[in-house]
Amino acid sequence: MLVKWVIGLLVSLIIFFIIGWFTGTEEYGGVNTKDDERSRFIKQKAIISSWVFLLLLLSVNFVYDFFNINQQGIKQMEYPELLYLFVLVFSYFVYYWIYKRRLSGNGK
Repeated sequence: MLVKWVIGLLVSLIIFFIIGWFTGTEEYGGVNTKDDERSRFIKQKAIISSWVFLLLLLSVNFVYDFFNINQQGIKQMEYPELLYLFVLVFSYFVYYWIYKRRLSGNGK
């Protein structure tokens, strides 16, 4: 019982600081709080885009399951949540890189 509470508390704190690192704001314990407005805007756009991408992925997966199109794949995985977390974090960094290049001030 105590182990569940300790693990839950540690995971909550880790998630709290990860959110602060991704967003760069002090409200969520951000380490890099000296981000300018443009950096925070890029991070926020990357977060929104990665969540929308994950939502689309889950929607397509649901449609495949609903019409029984997909017989194999994610259902056979032991922990499919890890795949979704990996997709979410990977898409965040991809969108962050895209928005950083798009919104850079050096004209590239």
